[in-house]
Amino acid sequence: MKKIYLFLLLCGLFCIQRSIAQTISATLFASGLTATVDIKNCGDDRLFVVDQRGYIFILDTNGTQLPDTFLNIQTEVKYGGEQGLLGLAFAEDFPTSGYFYVDYTAQPDGHTVIARFHLTANPNIGDPNSEERLLQIYQPYSNHNGGHLAFGPDGYLYIGMGDGGNGGDPGNRAQNPDSLLGKILRIIVDPSIPTYGIPPTNPFVCSTSGGREEIWAIGVRNPWRWSFDPVTGDLWIGDVGQNAVEEIDFQPANASGGLNYGWRCYEGNQAYNTSGCQPQSAYVPPVATFPHNPGCSVTGGYIYRGGQYNYMYGKYFYTDYCDPAIHTIDPDGSGGWIDTDLGTLAGSALSCFGVDRWGELYMGSVGSGDIYKYSVNDCTPAAAINAGVDTAGDCGSGGVKLKAPPGKNFSYTWQLNGTTVSTAGNEYYATQPGTYTVTVTSNTGCTNTDSIEVVAQTPVSVSFAGLDTVYCLNSPPANLLPTPLGGYFMGDGVSCATFDPQAAGLGIHTVVYTYRDPGGCTYSSYQIVRVESCTGLNPDVLFRDLSIYPNPGNGNFTILLRSGSSQAMKIQVIDLLGKQVYSSLEEVTAGTNRIEVNAGLAQGVYQVIASKGPERVVRMVVVGEK
Repeated sequence: MKKIYLFLLLCGLFCIQRSIAQTISATLFASGLTATVDIKNCGDDRLFVVDQRGYIFILDTNGTQLPDTFLNIQTEVKYGGEQGLLGLAFAEDFPTSGYFYVDYTAQPDGHTVIARFHLTANPNIGDPNSEERLLQIYQPYSNHNGGHLAFGPDGYLYIGMGDGGNGGDPGNRAQNPDSLLGKILRIIVDPSIPTYGIPPTNPFVCSTSGGREEIWAIGVRNPWRWSFDPVTGDLWIGDVGQNAVEEIDFQPANASGGLNYGWRCYEGNQAYNTSGCQPQSAYVPPVATFPHNPGCSVTGGYIYRGGQYNYMYGKYFYTDYCDPAIHTIDPDGSGGWIDTDLGTLAGSALSCFGVDRWGELYMGSVGSGDIYKYSVNDCTPAAAINAGVDTAGDCGSGGVKLKAPPGKNFSYTWQLNGTTVSTAGNEYYATQPGTYTVTVTSNTGCTNTDSIEVVAQTPVSVSFAGLDTVYCLNSPPANLLPTPLGGYFMGDGVSCATFDPQAAGLGIHTVVYTYRDPGGCTYSSYQIVRVESCTGLNPDVLFRDLSIYPNPGNGNFTILLRSGSSQAMKIQVIDLLGKQVYSSLEEVTAGTNRIEVNAGLAQGVYQVIASKGPERVVRMVVVGEK
């Protein structure tokens, strides 16, 4: 009888527990605004609200609008319909540099402008007269302007561009790699360089078939609000459909760029205009779709990575302009996705989402201008270390950063194999293998824990060949041979996998090869090279593929020469005083030749001249201490 009573009591408690379900809600955070289309933070407690008419306002932590307008460029902005001031981004160095970036539709022609502005002496006011126009993009129609801006985890500025408008992409611009429309762009923005630069890993940088180098991804119709997962680096894109399907697209952090999301060939998963298109399998399918009725224009959102609500952690939020039901997307554990309809939580004409410095989530309405904040009726904080992964490798560096979600006025206790090692904050740098556990206590006293296994890894050996230590200014470009393949080169005079001494210019330069393995670990190697004038010496066009190794060396070296024919060649070594210290006559054959030079050179810098009659090629060789 006691056992039966106990069972009934436990069942009663269990049923009570289940009846108090965790519920996501949204409450009004700020009102009195107009035409809200973007919400951003700059790393402190302020929220910056973009007004489509051409203004940016600031809200404090209570949702109160500050009296000063942060930016007013209303006279520069063409406003109406889908045109206006559409996007805002703060670089990580904003607190020190004072630079910020906007996307707007310009008067009078309606073209897209990406511009940089600077703060005034007042940190709450940007200077409208400090504008630098970095990029202007022709818009054939007034709709589908995209407009969202964000800095990626790589520090580059990403720009969302619609297909140019009208209906059905009549110019097929989204699939045209020579057009910037219908794309996600990626550029380098640095006040020390004019306009902007091109990241070396953009997919069309080294393409032999054309394509704009600014492009990162293609085949989007109107990417209206997209965001990076601040923990994993994954990219989530809300892409507005034509007449039938709205979609959410996804790009994993380890994607190499150049992904094609299918528009205008496909609208969502449905064929739209497949003339001249590849098979559907060649395009990246959306992770979620919903019908155009009752929806009409998807509004992409954010992955919640705040620390306040464990129940929301890791969920991607999105909605629609016409159907304000809030949706979340979660991984299903099998490589797929679960789309959950939360119903209408608040507001209508929802146009944007945003997060504050703590990762807490907001959404805004372009209709009312109102801004809402999300919450959950459960106080359990998030404690997911590095987004809740089970294992973290140190990439061969001997350490790995562990990070729990940040929370305002939260406390954190870190343990290694059960022994407390830190109570300093939500981040801990683990320098030895083992099981690390964090206990998170929220500002309301609720707690949660998470653990992760840290393992040591063997670093990948990264190197490259084909580069000498010293070049003449008029030497031909050198081909660089990386190991392993799949990385990228950077440095003065570097283009794709070649080093051009003339482009680099006189002086000392550093060439770097960087490789990222499938697990996300980054490794690099570098070589310092000097470019000399070598006055009066001209490289031989017949012997472009000549390299010397080791260089620097110990006085003896090997010449690697690729020749187009069999011929006699003279090899000379000249010191800096012009004295010949070595000479030989070599018979080379068509193909690759290796010539051993056992000159026993003393420490110093020498010119190595390979000549046939008046034609010659010059390389420099350095002999170090023996």
